[in-house]
Amino acid sequence: MTIEDNSSNRIIKRRILKPRAPADLEDQRPKMKLRELTPQENENSEYTMQPKENKDSENMKRINFTEEYKKLMQSLTNQSVKQNTIQNNIAEKYATQASSTEEVKSSEAGTTVESNNNSTNGTRFFKFPRNKMHQGGNCRLLHWKNPGQYEILQVNGSIAQFVGYAGWHLNGAKIWMGTSASNASDQTGHNPATGVNGLVANAVKDLVEMTVTARSCSPTKLDQEGRQLQFGVIAVLGGQDHKAILREATSIHNNKAFANAFRAAGAPNASLRAALYNEMGELFAFEVNLGNPEVFGKGRHLLFLHPANDIGGGKSDESLMDGRLSFQSASLGRQFEWWKSALEYGDGKIGSLESTLGGTARLGRYALLSARIPRTLFSSDATEIINVDKADYIKENLQSQAQEYRASYATTLLRAVWGNVGKRLKGIPVTIVNRHDTTMRNIHRQRSTIAILRHLFLGSPKLDLLRGDISDERIAKQREEAITDNDYFTMYDATNPEKYGPWEQHRRIRMSTSHHIHTGKLLQMSRGENSQVVIDDAETIISNIRGLATSDENALPAGGFIIVDALIPEDLISGESGLAKETVNRAIELFAKGLEKHGSEKILINLYNIPSEFSRSNGDVVLQITEDQPGTNVLMVSTEEIDTHGKRVILQNPSLPSITDTTCSSVYAFGRLLGRMVTAHLESGYHHCIEDGELIRAFHRCYFGGRFGHRPNRLPGGQNRTRNKEEN
Repeated sequence: MTIEDNSSNRIIKRRILKPRAPADLEDQRPKMKLRELTPQENENSEYTMQPKENKDSENMKRINFTEEYKKLMQSLTNQSVKQNTIQNNIAEKYATQASSTEEVKSSEAGTTVESNNNSTNGTRFFKFPRNKMHQGGNCRLLHWKNPGQYEILQVNGSIAQFVGYAGWHLNGAKIWMGTSASNASDQTGHNPATGVNGLVANAVKDLVEMTVTARSCSPTKLDQEGRQLQFGVIAVLGGQDHKAILREATSIHNNKAFANAFRAAGAPNASLRAALYNEMGELFAFEVNLGNPEVFGKGRHLLFLHPANDIGGGKSDESLMDGRLSFQSASLGRQFEWWKSALEYGDGKIGSLESTLGGTARLGRYALLSARIPRTLFSSDATEIINVDKADYIKENLQSQAQEYRASYATTLLRAVWGNVGKRLKGIPVTIVNRHDTTMRNIHRQRSTIAILRHLFLGSPKLDLLRGDISDERIAKQREEAITDNDYFTMYDATNPEKYGPWEQHRRIRMSTSHHIHTGKLLQMSRGENSQVVIDDAETIISNIRGLATSDENALPAGGFIIVDALIPEDLISGESGLAKETVNRAIELFAKGLEKHGSEKILINLYNIPSEFSRSNGDVVLQITEDQPGTNVLMVSTEEIDTHGKRVILQNPSLPSITDTTCSSVYAFGRLLGRMVTAHLESGYHHCIEDGELIRAFHRCYFGGRFGHRPNRLPGGQNRTRNKEEN
């Protein structure tokens, strides 16, 4: 930058001031213009110079106070009337806008609908009362007149009367007890391969399948008494799972997940409304509307969510020591009266029962005894499945809890098969399945639906077997059970045989798995091609079945008989391009030969026709392979899976120079664990549980004697079943 460019060095020219010319100067003031006075002002102008006193007196004479007061009051009255009219118009306009806005918002998620008496809130798929239900008193029923109006009824009489008033008859139901059985821990959603996830979504799916299939079997689309077809799903949950499901239902952020799940289940317009509250103000039943009356009818289905306890049952039976079992089972039994009355009112049957090894399922079974649920309420083809983990899975993932798991495994089977629950549900088999096998669960629920519909529409071609009839299936199982029955099924107490026992095995124990066969492989099997593949598949299936009890494949011998149930989609054998029934029959017979190669004594084959309304196998034939096993054998191999007499150090002297004695105190951990379970049953305070405690103590005495370290020379089952051990 140069010196010339610098602004501080620039030279500013001086201004030249010039004087103004004389012509530009103003030499006079501006003139002010005044307006002329009016005549009135001109008249009053004469009083301007009057004194103040005279002026005030003159004004007083001209003013009439009475008239001015009347004018003032009239103006105030007119103003108030005008204001009230404006307010009323605004209120009417606001009310009209609010009602129209309410109508628009009622179809959106997270809305609140006002009624004349009560108000509701919820989401797109769920409706609840706005006010929290108070605690105390009796149960409360919400009778819905329309989607926005309901009445609250105090249940102070016979439950059957309220069931009849609400129109809650049930033509069939399913029972789910426990977290694994009910899918309570799964997030609501849709898996394209396995189906929907979550308890509510699975319940809606089962209700859709039962309703659509029942309407297709009924000529009038109604039940035998001319009423709408209605079904129910009964879930017994722990307190934590119960609150988690309700929290998920009340959140508007889950609308998208529920929309996808309901769409995959076949009912995109399904809605659930709160129906029943217990004495503690907890919701335990939903009224389910599937939408689209032309497809599903106008039935009011029910979804029960029974809260079994405060947090959960736990896997260990030691929770029975708190002494609340009698109160919990009685409270849960009172809730069971609702669906018991509904099933009796609608001549419905329970198709299946799903349970687990946990405490929630244990409490649910005792609640069945408390509610006095009869055996006749279950269908003739009903079964109970118990979801367990495979023995290999326990060794790989639950090694630290192996002894506790095996103890719960044994006590669950003892209560369900030999105990009072087994006596009440006599004749209903117990099937052990892998809880991680989703296909196995879907198969069981499909067969449960068939069991319910057989009672309603016996003789319908949709429910017939492809080989033989229903009587052949039922009588064949009864025949094989009679052939394989023996004295080693009975449990005895060798210490006090006259006082306690014996305990009969009231229900058969079976273990089951699934297997897919696609169409190409099915045709190869029908032609007798590649038989080695069938033998290899049979070996894998046998390993999966017996792996539900033990990881030692050689420990558990072949059972009495094996049942092969082939679930064949209706579309696979119908039409011009469908397969012939004889083709499928030959393929399944070849598969049965592969099972006989591995030591199976007897094979029963059933070919089920799965209706297209709930066939989800994508054209594949799905096999359910079930092996009947002696219950005492299952107890032995499951218990021996762990080191029952392994010692656990509980005290030893510290390593100090002043101590020379290496005294070590040890204990048989499994023996003490099983003994504490016996004590928990005896101290539960519930008479059914106390009787089961005597049974578990008899099982405990088969492994641990009165002296420390003594192992009796006998096995569970029978009076003369000895161990024949070698003493070193």
